[in-house]
Amino acid sequence: MYSEQGEQEFLTELEILSEYKHKNIISLLGYCDEEKERISVFEYASNGSLDRHVDNASLTWTERIKIGIDVARGLDFLHVGGSTQASVIHRDIKSANILLTGNWKAKISDFGLSKITAINNEMDFMIDDACGTPGYVDPQYVEQGFFTRKSDIYSLGVVLFEIMCGRTAFLHGQEDLVHLVKRHYEDGKLFELVFRDIKNTIVPESLTAYVNIAYECLHNEREKRPDASMVVIKLREALEFQVDIEVWEAKRPKDYKEIIQLSKTPKIYSDVSNKVLCEMFSKGILLQSGKACLSVNDNGETNETVSATMFSYENNRLHKRISIKKSRFQRVVKIMDISNLKTRIKIRTQFLSPNLIYGAHLVFKFCDPRKFPCNLMYVNLKYQMGNETLHSYFATYGDDEWMMIELCRFIPHKKDVVFEVLLERLSRYYCGSGAIYLEGIHFRVISDAILKVKPEGYEKLKGVERDLKSNSNSNSVQQMSVDYDVITQLEDGEKLFSLSKANGKKWHMLSAKMVLYESSDVKCYNWKALDESESRFQEVAELLSHQVFRIKCKIETQKLSADTDYACYLVFKLSQKCHGLQCPVKVRDVLLRKNKEFKFLYFRSPRAVNLHNIERVPKPREDGLMEVIVWEFNSGNNDHVPMSLKLGCYEGTMSGLMVYGIEFRPL
Repeated sequence: MYSEQGEQEFLTELEILSEYKHKNIISLLGYCDEEKERISVFEYASNGSLDRHVDNASLTWTERIKIGIDVARGLDFLHVGGSTQASVIHRDIKSANILLTGNWKAKISDFGLSKITAINNEMDFMIDDACGTPGYVDPQYVEQGFFTRKSDIYSLGVVLFEIMCGRTAFLHGQEDLVHLVKRHYEDGKLFELVFRDIKNTIVPESLTAYVNIAYECLHNEREKRPDASMVVIKLREALEFQVDIEVWEAKRPKDYKEIIQLSKTPKIYSDVSNKVLCEMFSKGILLQSGKACLSVNDNGETNETVSATMFSYENNRLHKRISIKKSRFQRVVKIMDISNLKTRIKIRTQFLSPNLIYGAHLVFKFCDPRKFPCNLMYVNLKYQMGNETLHSYFATYGDDEWMMIELCRFIPHKKDVVFEVLLERLSRYYCGSGAIYLEGIHFRVISDAILKVKPEGYEKLKGVERDLKSNSNSNSVQQMSVDYDVITQLEDGEKLFSLSKANGKKWHMLSAKMVLYESSDVKCYNWKALDESESRFQEVAELLSHQVFRIKCKIETQKLSADTDYACYLVFKLSQKCHGLQCPVKVRDVLLRKNKEFKFLYFRSPRAVNLHNIERVPKPREDGLMEVIVWEFNSGNNDHVPMSLKLGCYEGTMSGLMVYGIEFRPL
């Protein structure tokens, strides 16, 4: 029914919400005012009003403080006027007028009773009509008949205690909440009113800060009530106390006190919060000798770096200890000849987290600044661990031009682990002839890993190997070939196709003869005839001593399912005389002339330290051959899909690689 009061409240709300826009004030999306029909459309707050959730046991103390901050922040925006020159007094702040979004963000609503006044006007309005809600309304308004911004603050204080006590201000047959709070506060028993389901989770300092500012809002004298901006500040302090214990205390390492005592400057850590302490730990703490740096990740797990000045060098004339900028240590070691490192490392860690997977990384950078096209650089570090000669092929590019080469992965059973390795050389061909700065060995927790670790005498990495897997998804390495129907031979005897049992999609296969590109003047392959019982094809190609070979063909899409993503598998095996192909192989799509990027693959299963998220690793097939992905594409809707790939190995040749064909399977 139409009324002048309803019309005025409707227009007031439209005026305010059209002018005052803030993340903690409900947004007006639209309205209708036609023939005495008045409709307002607001943003949707899926959790409804706050009064329905004050006794919600799943609403944590941290979330409750954040709701209080949101309300105070929205009220502060209204009181200071935002970008306008006028201030808004809400005049009906209560939990029923606080709306909550799906992620518990609070927004002030219902501005029908609000008034707009000049910002510098302290004496606001003599009120003839009643406003506010019993239990929330400022008692000075009841006595004196006028509202000020501090009257909103009183109502805010009531809402804050509703949030803390888990009940609304006015319940039929029960004592008024404000009277109850004041009586318990004066008796020193306010903690008894805290909502029972959150009582044991609250940090005492957080509750004290919260109660103090909420109680100030209820002060009988308006002048002594805080501004909304001060309420925001104090509630944030309450939140910081809570989060510092609830979140940051759990991220401290268990032996943080011992670590602090061993640091170079233990006094600076004595009076800081857990958050600041964790931030300092995450950046790294130098231990007393200055030869080790310890840092802590977000899970409270320790990483440790040992300075290169602790290593042994056979030729001191080619190894110099110097100071440079942007190093965690006072000195690093400059190595002049990277092809003859002659660096023996035997160090003991101090604070590794037991029973976690660690990677040991060599940290270095080139003395001459370099630009890298991608995050990986081929360096082929040769080194010895125990009686094994090993290779780590890639260095990853990090901050301040420092690079890391992973040497091994292991699981320490205690904090202090002896680590031994002999560094022999980096590839001069790929790294150049310049010098490097060696910073140290960095031991870092690896959350996603498949590794080989030696359980007996693990600290020296001696003993029998065994596979250890983390909880990560390792399907890219472990997954076997999918099962397919029997292959049907076509007329030319060289093209085959079938339907996948998994999803009914077509797959297609081409022989080596149809896909291997050979120039007229260079012999790249030996062709070997095969019986039908030995192979599906008549011939197999064995590569000769070349570093590069090409795959080039046109794929008939009629043999494939339309508009489907496919993987292209190279089907191969290694001959008995093949002793190479340990290193990674680069694959470049020649048709993408402007794109110089390439993919990596392996023809032999690599060590975990050489994976670097490279998913193209060989897998065994049911027919006794091997396969590896060399390309991915979409079949589209054209008659043909051109494919032209260039495969090249970094070291050695492709000699002994026997190519049977290419298989196209849906992803």
